[in-house]
Amino acid sequence: MLTACNPMKDINDELDDKGTTYVKSIEYTLTDADYESLGGNVAKNHAFSGSDPATDYIPPFLKSKYPALTEGSVDKITYNFKNDYPDLTTYTAASKYTLTDADYASASTTIGVAKYFSPLNPADKYLPSILNSAITGASTGDVYVVSYMYSDVEPQESDIQDVTVYSYDFAEDLGDFTAYNVSGTQAWIWKSYSGDGYAYMTGYASGNQDNEDWLISPQIDLTGITNVTFNATQTAKYVNGKWDQLSFQVSTDFTTDPSAATWTTLTLQNMPTGSDWTFVNSGNVDLSAFDGQKIYIGIKYISNSSAAATWEVTDLAVKGQKIVTKSAKIIDPVAIEEFYTYNSGWKKPTNAYILTTPDYDSMGETSGKPGQYNNFSSSINPDDYLPQFLGIKFPYAQEGDVMNVIYKYYSSTTKTYGDQYSVVNGIWEKYDPVEVKTDQFILANTNEWVFDPTVKYTMLSSDYQIIVDYVKANIGTQYISSYGNNETYYGSNAYYSEFQISTSYFDSSFATWEDAVKEAIGKAFLPTKYPDAVAQVSGIDVNYGITFATYEGSMVNHVITFVCSKSGPSPTFTFVSIE
Repeated sequence: MLTACNPMKDINDELDDKGTTYVKSIEYTLTDADYESLGGNVAKNHAFSGSDPATDYIPPFLKSKYPALTEGSVDKITYNFKNDYPDLTTYTAASKYTLTDADYASASTTIGVAKYFSPLNPADKYLPSILNSAITGASTGDVYVVSYMYSDVEPQESDIQDVTVYSYDFAEDLGDFTAYNVSGTQAWIWKSYSGDGYAYMTGYASGNQDNEDWLISPQIDLTGITNVTFNATQTAKYVNGKWDQLSFQVSTDFTTDPSAATWTTLTLQNMPTGSDWTFVNSGNVDLSAFDGQKIYIGIKYISNSSAAATWEVTDLAVKGQKIVTKSAKIIDPVAIEEFYTYNSGWKKPTNAYILTTPDYDSMGETSGKPGQYNNFSSSINPDDYLPQFLGIKFPYAQEGDVMNVIYKYYSSTTKTYGDQYSVVNGIWEKYDPVEVKTDQFILANTNEWVFDPTVKYTMLSSDYQIIVDYVKANIGTQYISSYGNNETYYGSNAYYSEFQISTSYFDSSFATWEDAVKEAIGKAFLPTKYPDAVAQVSGIDVNYGITFATYEGSMVNHVITFVCSKSGPSPTFTFVSIE
């Protein structure tokens, strides 16, 4: 049993037959068990990398695996190599810019009133100019995520336009709202649950505490706005009937101290139960008494020893109507985000795309689909959606095209992630950092396995042109054809990617076509192609195996081998063999 399981049995048997010298050529592919035996990141990733190179691990692995082999043995070993993943932080951590009312107004009168772009008024037409004015001091390579409103419905003339003067959903932070602590130790903060953000306040901390805290909006300009309304979405728990401790307020004279301002308490139509976490929209609250004025919205919280509710607020909006002469009635505009990068002006990069609300929605809005919360998660894998999405979004993408896709991913909190995709065989595929490599190692006279630095290369049309150009510059233009892509000194032809070996195609100073090719490759091609060639790596001579084509009635491939006999610059190469 033990003999049958010995992986060295065949080698040992051959060694017994041959004596103390045992040279063998082996081809081997590392297994999962092999990677795990090497430990560290190699075991974890089942791959080598730039920081864990194969040349550090494979020699001792081979020495252990093949202890009986002797000098001159060769192992072609196939393994996984993990490349560095593309760094997408330029996009995932890009600065943000959201268009203002003034930005829309600078585009055109109609867009200024509508405050959105449309198919006949595309953002691409206006954004470079808008960003040039809005973002000062930009440097080459700066990247911004630009957020703007868009509608498929073109602006139409109307006498009265419904407008949203101000809105904020607390999706990512408290935004322009400012928290003011009048008394107590608690304060308004931002929180999120299941990907949904909200403003949060509680006066409970190991018991009910005394507090007065405000969350106050920036100034809201209602100039030219009539029939103003307000609405907000909220929930609260542990209210114990003390709704007077939780209120929305309006002021026209607030400066920096909420206690010094005059506030009007708003009466909401719809209220939460006060005993669960169900969000309820207030419905529109009439603010027409403040038409045309500049106001502040205050969210006031009070707690004491008898009641300390927990309050969550989101989706706050102030709306109204505006009389216009040329404008658009806003119909279902959506927020769009796009990347713009600066290089002597602002342009959209062609290799980066950020998913927006309509994109997530297009992948499904029901439970368990990306559009439900406009993000991916551990249960909504982006890999299951993005290839098909890219195929639809970019139907004319060509083989090899690359796109860096930036998206939202929820895991405890919502974060920005990115993946790189490219078109492979007509299909968008996610970048795989792991590639399969095959390298050759040889057993040196030190009884150590060393990397075989042999260079293997197949000549292309541009390589034959190197020889043509060499002849033209160093031997004589009389050998160069009128087309400039073939010569009759060595017989190199870049047009057909071959050496023409009939006697009329190479100089009579060469006894055979082999002699002509030896000089062409050893003297003209290799020093030009590999100007920094080195003679040895780890004490091993560096050979160059060059595959080339010849033609004399038919095309035949050959391999010519040289050894680098002098390192670059200006390396020299010595002929070894031709097959």
